[in-house]
Amino acid sequence: MSPFVDRFLMPFDRLIAIPAIWRAVEGTIIRFARGMRRRRNAVHVERLRQALAAASVVQMGPFEGMRYATLQATCSAILPKLLGTYELELAPAIDRILQQSYECVVDVGCAEGYYAVGFARRFPQAQVVAFDIDPRARELCQLNAAANGISEQISVLDAATPSEVANLCRGRRALIFCDCEGYERDLFPAIPIADLLQSDLLIETHDFIHAGVHTLLLQHFAPTHDVIEFHSIDDRQKARAYQTSWTSGMDEDLCELIFAEGRPVIMRWLFLVARRGLKQSGTDSTSIYHS
Repeated sequence: MSPFVDRFLMPFDRLIAIPAIWRAVEGTIIRFARGMRRRRNAVHVERLRQALAAASVVQMGPFEGMRYATLQATCSAILPKLLGTYELELAPAIDRILQQSYECVVDVGCAEGYYAVGFARRFPQAQVVAFDIDPRARELCQLNAAANGISEQISVLDAATPSEVANLCRGRRALIFCDCEGYERDLFPAIPIADLLQSDLLIETHDFIHAGVHTLLLQHFAPTHDVIEFHSIDDRQKARAYQTSWTSGMDEDLCELIFAEGRPVIMRWLFLVARRGLKQSGTDSTSIYHS
């Protein structure tokens, strides 16, 4: 290296040898690299969104082939739903559910209808009743039902009351799917347990909203239902674990953006499988014994 270049670099070498200055330089380089990566990833995600929007069909999973009327979801991310990876942690429960036969499916907190429409397609003989307090969610659910040709099979209503759910399930082989942002704490203890003896339930519990609700419901249903618990995995783990034909060859950072469900904490679900043949004891509607 020439003496001129040596003289030019020497002050710079001395400067970056100072820890505070080096941290500033390093931080600037890292922020620049991250910014470039975010811009690159945003372009890839938008291209994937456009491709999936053109297809407008769930690509894999239990609801493969379900059509979306618009590229919109409420209270959740749209890309995991269209890819079919949404709440993939529940696959064993959903597989078991789809092996059953139900007269009625009740979806409390239906959003745009991923589960309500999905289950309606898989159980064409079942009455499906979807509840959501968000008017936009109800509108999208109806649009998605129409896009799949099953509008007559689904009723879309606003708030679910204990009496409505009890009336739908009483004496019937029913499935209740519930993701209602904490309302499960008030809803299920208010339904006479005798009305749910034939019902299977899959409930997302929101302890970060109401501490202890998971344990409350577990104890409430333990005398009448077999209980299986599921936990969500974080978005980074999804990026490492999930594979689809659409994301093949993409790096981990990009896959995290695509598969992200944005959950505030690790979530839990209760899968409650009814023990058939239970009978009511005496006059107490919540006192149950094995036949």
